[in-house]
Amino acid sequence: MHTCLKGGFPMNSDILNTRFLVFDLEMTGLSPVEDSIIEIGAIPLTGLSVDGDYFFTAVKPYTNVRAESKQVHGMDGNDLWKAPPAEIALGNLFDLMKGRILIGQNPSLDLAFLLAAGKTIGGNIPHLWAIDISKLFVRVYPDQRNLSLDSMANRLHLDERGQYHNALEDAILTTKILARLVPQLQRINIRTIDKFISVGKVRMSKF
Repeated sequence: MHTCLKGGFPMNSDILNTRFLVFDLEMTGLSPVEDSIIEIGAIPLTGLSVDGDYFFTAVKPYTNVRAESKQVHGMDGNDLWKAPPAEIALGNLFDLMKGRILIGQNPSLDLAFLLAAGKTIGGNIPHLWAIDISKLFVRVYPDQRNLSLDSMANRLHLDERGQYHNALEDAILTTKILARLVPQLQRINIRTIDKFISVGKVRMSKF
């Protein structure tokens, strides 16, 4: 019988003893092929406790920022031309990801961008699991229809974001939502990492 998930995570490990990385990306647009990452925010956790420095960096894009994307984060090329190149910014993120399970809000698109960026820069992306906090939220609040970060935060009486927001602010809000959800998940016997992944899994990626 296998006692570890792929990637070396013990199946029966308590959620509160597991190392996570809550993360968010901002991009120039929605195409992993035609657009690029412009901002990264990440918070390392063991269980619900922050166990390292917040990670926040802009990323110099190799494509133009689309108008519809600028409406979300408020940034354009003029704000980003002095930012670190993707090779440096993403290399630091990939190092931080090692030995951690990713958590994000509907992170499928972010994962696709990481895959594309890893191929472009030749980065060594670690084997990982990723959890969608929206899926965890629906397990606790099955009547919730709008699964945006702001709507989930509002349901939990947390502060919403302003008109513009950055990747670290999104990661912080995701972490706050996670902190509210985990005790409720524990009450319905979702206490170990295998059950946590079963509920919230996006996909397992080797990259």
